[in-house]
Amino acid sequence: MLTSVPESVLAPAAYWASAIRANNYLTVAALTILYYDFSLTLFAEIEYFWRSANWSIISLLYAINRYYGLIGSIPLFFEYFGTPSQHTCRQLQTYHQAFAIVTQAIVAIMLVLRTYALYDRSRRILALLIITHVGGAVACLIAMVTSKSPTDTHIPLPFTYSGCDLSLTNAQGRHLSFAWLAMLWFDTTIFTLTLVQAIRMRRYFPGGILEMLIRDGTVYYGIMVASNVSNITTFLVTPSGSNLKGMETTLTNVLSTTLTSRLILNLRDSSLRRTRRADENHLTTGAWNSTAVQATTSCVASNPLTLTYIETQTAYMPTEDSREGLAIA
Repeated sequence: MLTSVPESVLAPAAYWASAIRANNYLTVAALTILYYDFSLTLFAEIEYFWRSANWSIISLLYAINRYYGLIGSIPLFFEYFGTPSQHTCRQLQTYHQAFAIVTQAIVAIMLVLRTYALYDRSRRILALLIITHVGGAVACLIAMVTSKSPTDTHIPLPFTYSGCDLSLTNAQGRHLSFAWLAMLWFDTTIFTLTLVQAIRMRRYFPGGILEMLIRDGTVYYGIMVASNVSNITTFLVTPSGSNLKGMETTLTNVLSTTLTSRLILNLRDSSLRRTRRADENHLTTGAWNSTAVQATTSCVASNPLTLTYIETQTAYMPTEDSREGLAIA
C-alpha cells in the first residue's frame, strides 16, 4: 500500500506514476495518428502510386518512408506497454534511437529533393541542403555518442509498471536536445527556402501548385516546430531521472513521417493544385496562359518533382523533348 510508504519515497512515486501515464497516453496518441492516417490515405496512395506505371526516386522514398514508419513502429508497443527484461529494454531503446535517426534521414532526403526541384535544380541550393543535412546528422551522432551519463537512475518505486524505464539524467537530456535542435535547424532551412521561392514565383502563378507549396510547407513547418520545441523543452526542464524527458520523441517522428507522406500525396492530387477560375486570376503578360499550364500539368502530373520544377518556371513552354530533360526523378 502506498499509504505505508515513507513520504520521501511516496512523492517520487506519485510523480513517476503520473509521468508514466502521460508518456503512455502520448505514445498511444502518436501511434493512433500514424495508423489512422494510413487508413485515411490508403486509397489515394493506391491511385497515385501503385496504379501508376511512372515510378521515380520520390515514389521509392515515399514507399520507404510510409512503410518503414508503419512497420518500424511495432517494436515501440513492446517498449512502452510490454514487460521486457532489462536487457531487452536496452535493445529496444537502442533500436528506438536508430529508428528515429533513419526516419529523420529519409524525411530529410525527400525534403531536399522537393526543394531542389523547386529551385530549378540549382547546384548551389543542393550543396547548401546537403551540407545542412549532413551537418545535422553529424551533430545528432556526436550528441548521442558523447553522452557519458549513466543509463540507470535507480529511483526506488513502491510499485511495478509495464514498459521500459525511459528515465534520463540531465546530461543525457542535454545531449539528446542538441540532436533535435539540429533537426529543427534543417526544417527551418527547408521552410525558408520554400517560402522565398514560392513568394518570388507567386506573381506569375497565383493559385495552383505554388499556393499549395506555401500552404503545405507552412503547415508542415508550424506543426514540426511546435513538436520539436516542446520535445526539446522536455529534455531540458524536467528533473533528472524523469521519464518525461523526450516524451514527445515518438510523436515527433510520427508527425514527420505522416506529414511528409501528405506533402507527396498532395503533389499528385490534381484537385489540390487546380488553378483558380479565369475570372479570379489573370496571369501577367509574358507568363503562361491557362491552356499552357493545363497542358503541361497533365503531361507531368504523375511525377511530383517534375511537376514542381516545370510549374514554377516563368515564361517558358517546354517541348516534348525538353520535358524529358526537365524530369529529375
